[in-house]
Amino acid sequence: TALRDSIGYGFYFWSYELSTRLMMSKMRERGSDTEEAAKVLLCGGLAGVGTWASIFPLDVIKTRVQTQILAGSTTAALLGPAGIVEGTERRLGAVEVARNAYRSEGTGVFFRGLTVCSIRAFIVNAAQWAVYEWIMNELDPERRISKPKDGTL
Repeated sequence: TALRDSIGYGFYFWSYELSTRLMMSKMRERGSDTEEAAKVLLCGGLAGVGTWASIFPLDVIKTRVQTQILAGSTTAALLGPAGIVEGTERRLGAVEVARNAYRSEGTGVFFRGLTVCSIRAFIVNAAQWAVYEWIMNELDPERRISKPKDGTL
């Protein structure tokens, strides 16, 4: 989880900042200041999708490590039998789980569900960044995304 989140949040803030800067430069070329809300929504959504796309395989591995069933356990499989090694004497590590998943299900196993997750991530993160930017503008009315105080990107 720590590895997944450290990589994911790195991509999250980087992709939001990069897409915001690129859109600001395009808006300046056209001389448009009226598209700020759309820009924040789009950049926030892209940041969410970029984050999940970057860490989805790690999340699949993490989930499979956490849902293993050991021999003699009376607990039912949380995610069903697919990809879960039942009856092992010891808990498998992340590398072993990844190898087993790849051998039995191929590369696609690491990206199954990414489309649905990306749609959700776009909506959630677009709203989250819009609220964040709105609150920051309310707290500091002189702050504007499209017009930095020092004139730089």
